[in-house]
Amino acid sequence: MDTVMHSVNSLPAHFHLRTLPGAICLALALIGGTVSLAVQAASPTSTIAAPNIPAGPLEQALNSFAEGAGITLSYSPEVVRGMNSPGLAGGGSLEEGLAALLRDTGLVAHSTPSGYVVMPAKAGSRFQLEPTTIKATAVQSAFAPAPGYFAGNASSASKSDRPILETAQSVSVVTAEQIADRKVNKVEEAVAYSAGVRVGSSGLDPRFDMIQVRGFDTTMSADFLDGLRQPYSGMLALYSTEAYNLERIEVLKGPASVLYGQISPGGMVNRVSKRPSLLAKNEVQLQAGNYDHQQAQFDLGGQLDEDGDVLFRAVGLFRDAEYSIEQMNNDSRLLAPSLSWQIDPDTRLTLLAQYQERETAASPMLYHDGQRLTDFWQGDEYFDKLDQRQWTFGYEFEHTFSDTFSLQQNLRYGQVDTTNQYLQPATLTNGRTLERYAVGLYEDLESLTTDTRLVSRFDTGDLRHTLVTGLDYAWTDTALLYATGPGPSIDLYTPDYHQPVDRPGTTAMDRDGLEHRSGVYLQDQIELDRWRLSAGLRRDWVHVRYDDNLNGNASNTKDSDSATTGQIGALYLFDNGLAPYASYATSFLPASGSDAAGKPFKPTEGEQYELGLKYQPPGSKTLLTASLYHLTQTNVQTRDRSNLGFSVQSGEQVSRGLELEAVSDLSERTRLVASYSLNDAEVTKDSDYEGKAPKNIPRHLASLWLDYRLPMGLGVSGGLRYTGSTYGDGANTVKNEGYTLMDAGVHYDFGSGLDGVRLALNARNLTDKRYINCQDGYCYRGEARAVITSLSYRW
Repeated sequence: MDTVMHSVNSLPAHFHLRTLPGAICLALALIGGTVSLAVQAASPTSTIAAPNIPAGPLEQALNSFAEGAGITLSYSPEVVRGMNSPGLAGGGSLEEGLAALLRDTGLVAHSTPSGYVVMPAKAGSRFQLEPTTIKATAVQSAFAPAPGYFAGNASSASKSDRPILETAQSVSVVTAEQIADRKVNKVEEAVAYSAGVRVGSSGLDPRFDMIQVRGFDTTMSADFLDGLRQPYSGMLALYSTEAYNLERIEVLKGPASVLYGQISPGGMVNRVSKRPSLLAKNEVQLQAGNYDHQQAQFDLGGQLDEDGDVLFRAVGLFRDAEYSIEQMNNDSRLLAPSLSWQIDPDTRLTLLAQYQERETAASPMLYHDGQRLTDFWQGDEYFDKLDQRQWTFGYEFEHTFSDTFSLQQNLRYGQVDTTNQYLQPATLTNGRTLERYAVGLYEDLESLTTDTRLVSRFDTGDLRHTLVTGLDYAWTDTALLYATGPGPSIDLYTPDYHQPVDRPGTTAMDRDGLEHRSGVYLQDQIELDRWRLSAGLRRDWVHVRYDDNLNGNASNTKDSDSATTGQIGALYLFDNGLAPYASYATSFLPASGSDAAGKPFKPTEGEQYELGLKYQPPGSKTLLTASLYHLTQTNVQTRDRSNLGFSVQSGEQVSRGLELEAVSDLSERTRLVASYSLNDAEVTKDSDYEGKAPKNIPRHLASLWLDYRLPMGLGVSGGLRYTGSTYGDGANTVKNEGYTLMDAGVHYDFGSGLDGVRLALNARNLTDKRYINCQDGYCYRGEARAVITSLSYRW
């Protein structure tokens, strides 16, 4: 489902109206008890050909038809439930296509000014309905463009397109429109207003996205693109993602190993790529801002054949910019083409590719002279850098065998080449001359990730099942070379940032790695009247081998881990839009290293209990979520008191929290995102810090973003983000103060002959709040005020 749908409670059925105007028009007619609908095609759709639709459940076929044709389609879930459609070969008019889909069902499609309505067949063109009360619930596709901030569906919790209201887990969605309105480039910036999410834990560090969910880091272990893991190795050999190339970002909170294998216990961040869609708008945009920010980007697509079976989309970006920290570049080049092909009514193939180059600084740390933190940058403009080149290619394939079975397979292959060089401070002489040495990290990564699943839809008595049975596999090959060397000294008061620096020649590590991950999983989504039940089980295997090219075969290592994880959940849907739920889930994450006896460390394990309440007021595009959780991570490494210098896995960390979130398209003019998070995190078992708060985890987070569009094309927006204080060390003796950042924007939409043109001005950290975050002796600055002016044209 690509456009907004609305559920209407009638006697005895519930209607799904895919636009609010449609719901209002139908409601006004139904109040009188009689509806007269003219059976005529709306003029905008008269030239659109019916799309190819595979055979399968009628509800799914109708949703696919509406998505493929780009039309508004309304129907009653109670009326179509249990029915199947023979599918559609495509071509012909929309009316002919709908008639073919509904053949032998006893249903017909009636055309209205706001779209099509599927109703039981009646004699003649007029029919009677009992008086009804309108109660609408918004639902959207998890993969198509979402108009506004509200997203009704998500895919991360089930690997299927399901309403968030009916999911017994906490899920936050950041739509492409949110990303565009705030003019963010990084995924980290995009999720900053989501409940339970903390960003910027190391200040401004553009080398990777620093995202914590429920107090646990997701940077390395929970980075996903289109449901497939983006693997990493070493220190910085990891894939990067431009926010502009995403249709949405889904944050699934709590352990998710049952579907995704080894993962952070806090949750996962799933980036969903822009892909071909008839609902996607074309766009070109130019940007300019402070710190020499210059950016051009485009998003273009459409159909390549008359019937619309082959669609394409291409996203591109060029950015030449700097950050507020001296000599730190923010350059990027991106090209991401995609192609979707409806091969036949039962088979669809989508190809996704991406090529990206980026350059930024190697290390954003501040220099500490032993007594105080300074603003001095210790690097060299020509030597210090992070250069990364990456490309990926993959596909998403789906084939429907029958009304019951369909096969889905996603695959992606990619390569990342990274050069990371920086100058590290050593000693300070004469109170002003800083001695430095050079560090070079050269990392190459090659990966293949696949996920194959069989989706089975069937009934057992009153239970309606959607059973997902899957096998995923990932292969990662890495080459890591770390080196050091001499570097030139620098004067603190008259620094020269353009000195010759040789590439480091003393090898500290030269290692090749090969990793295989595989898992089999089973998850059943069950509907029983108004109950939504879920249960899943998974078994994982991980095999890792490292070849030490520096020290010989004696230093080569092999390690294997396996784990079983699971998830259960229950949710109840009330007529008034309330949906209480409860869930339990587990996770695992392999740990590197070994104890004093040389025994490899076991994976850490996560376990979460969650209670929540969701509320989607009928007829609105509003979702309110409240959740209580108790999350425990075990097998955490802590100091071995009997063998100093080694660790044991007797540690434990607990996060107990409350999350509140509101996302709403209050009207055509007003959109809102608000959240509050309380995380009572504690080290419950440790050799040294038991009873202390874990470092770098704030107790309180809060945010509010509001966008309001005034008449005559003018719009204003603003937001506040509060991050509470944190401890910078395990002993809780170093404390980082909390801070509040303000974001703001103003935009003007031209009309008349310039329809689709928008001029905007956005500012992050509007008040230029300067804040510092320190941990384990290293200190990082937050990003200063960033101002971007943009001119875009959409059509």
